[in-house]
Amino acid sequence: MAASIPGIIAWPVVGFVAAVFAGRWLLVHDTIVDRLLNKLFGWGLLSLLLYRCGMTPGIASLAHQLALGCTVMSSMCVQGIVRIWALGAEPAAVRRRHRVCCLLAAASTAAILLAGTSARQEGRLVELTLDTEGVVVWTAFGLPLLLNVWLLARMCAQELRAGGIGLAGKLVCGTLIWAATLFGANLVLSTVWVVTGWQGLGAQMVRVETTVTLCLMVDATLVAIPLVQTLLAMAELDRAGRAGRRLRPLWRDLTTAVPEIVLRPAAGEQADPETRLMRMTVEIQDALLQLGRYAPTSATAGSGCPLTDYAHQVAYAALAREAGAAPIGSSPARLPVPAPDFDAGLRQLLGLARVWPVARAAAGERVHSAVGVG
Repeated sequence: MAASIPGIIAWPVVGFVAAVFAGRWLLVHDTIVDRLLNKLFGWGLLSLLLYRCGMTPGIASLAHQLALGCTVMSSMCVQGIVRIWALGAEPAAVRRRHRVCCLLAAASTAAILLAGTSARQEGRLVELTLDTEGVVVWTAFGLPLLLNVWLLARMCAQELRAGGIGLAGKLVCGTLIWAATLFGANLVLSTVWVVTGWQGLGAQMVRVETTVTLCLMVDATLVAIPLVQTLLAMAELDRAGRAGRRLRPLWRDLTTAVPEIVLRPAAGEQADPETRLMRMTVEIQDALLQLGRYAPTSATAGSGCPLTDYAHQVAYAALAREAGAAPIGSSPARLPVPAPDFDAGLRQLLGLARVWPVARAAAGERVHSAVGVG
């Protein structure tokens, strides 16, 4: 028995889904929805691997029957996602319901294996027929799947009707509706085949495997977006990470001079990149206020750039305070132009960070000679 999808197509899809699943399992598991999505793709990946076992004669029927059960188990995760997103259910209630759904999926798998005993003994696949074997297997497989994909499609349709979502949200909802429709249409085609006897629709198992493979590939592409965002944040390649890397030398020097303004995160706290950037900018601004009393009236002969002159003042103040010098003023020196909002303030601090290395190097000798060090 040969697998219905050529390996040159199926194996790259399996590898892609496996990579997304592994990455999400390791990095994207903070919420219950994340965990349900990870379970969904875990069961889906197992079903794809079982379909690949169809290339080995003698175990094709068992592998395909187990693949049907894994597909049902995967679809049960959809119920929990819908209950949280559309119904606002409590996570504890969703977890209890999901355990029940898993038991039902296990019962469906047991029914598929029990009814498909003769198919396994004869080394053939289970197709939808009007005998007991076909009706039991495809009822145990089809009913849970139809219910879950209908819930998913209805939730996405409600989101589209309600409006208020951007183009990306519309694309995700439309794609999920398409995937749900594809599953439903496949089951309808199988039913039409068995009722009418029309052979032009192709083998049922070919359509099932193709549908599962295609939908998992498309859905894996959608859910890979948070994974890519997480990887970019870890590498500090996202917007907040890039800004944080540019501010870090300035932040490090200022907080070394004024360590008491640093807010230490709680044990085990994992702040997101935007929160870390916000905290860093606040601490820089607090340090600038504290260092104002140590800044001279003019640290340079006048560069013609207010921000550069200010950077020289702050660099002198930071080194002077760190070296133990006494304050020389009573009013804090401030940035040349007060920022009206966070984005404007961030741009100003990024400009200060750009000229900071030169200003700090130029202030070094002056501070050490002023305090008698060196």
